[in-house]
Amino acid sequence: MTGLHQRFNKTLFSTMTVAMLVIATGCSSPQTDPSKTTIPTDSDQWQKKLGQTFEQLSEADQQVLSRYMLRMKLSDAYESGAMPRTTIKQALIQQREYERLHPNNPTGKKSPIVKGQAANATAQMYPVALLPVKTSDSDSLNQVKMQFMLSNHGKGAIKGFKGTLTMKDANLTKGKNFNVPLTTFDPPIAPEQSGKIIIESSIEDINVMRAIKNASGITIEINKGTLTLVDDQTIEFENSLVK
Repeated sequence: MTGLHQRFNKTLFSTMTVAMLVIATGCSSPQTDPSKTTIPTDSDQWQKKLGQTFEQLSEADQQVLSRYMLRMKLSDAYESGAMPRTTIKQALIQQREYERLHPNNPTGKKSPIVKGQAANATAQMYPVALLPVKTSDSDSLNQVKMQFMLSNHGKGAIKGFKGTLTMKDANLTKGKNFNVPLTTFDPPIAPEQSGKIIIESSIEDINVMRAIKNASGITIEINKGTLTLVDDQTIEFENSLVK
């Protein structure tokens, strides 16, 4: 009887385990595929609508999508209602194909008009863009994770950056500075590639927070800082001008 009793207990335990797994599987909520998310036709809504979804993408897809969005901005393609709704998956496919055809200009950036100012031309070789920020109405006095994408249009790979980024917007009376501690890029940012800069910043000005949430008119400049290339050459920025 003892053996029969033990076999009965084992069978009962196995049955209960399978039943619990079935119940757990049935009760779990389905995972949302971020690649199926649609990019709003109004570029003013990108920050608000895509912040959380952006975080779910792989690092590589984040960079490709950032270059796609920057390309759309530079071409003025994404104005309200100007283009059909495109999913993130479609955008990634389109951007990768565009970069295959235009390996030296992944964002469609037009050549700058130098007008004799070589310093400004050099500064434009390293543009910085603000990535979508996950915010809520209660974030105005809290620490906010700011993410910037530094693009490299120079000839050498970038291994590090330290300095101050200035955010400018038509609705702000003065620019907002963000201090960036030494950021090391691993791997280094190769020419015509991008790297992410992440900082924590306290946003106490409600107007700054509003600008971040509606970032269509925002520009980011390297106000002061140092770019270090893989050959240890440095590029110094001072008031948006390269020495």
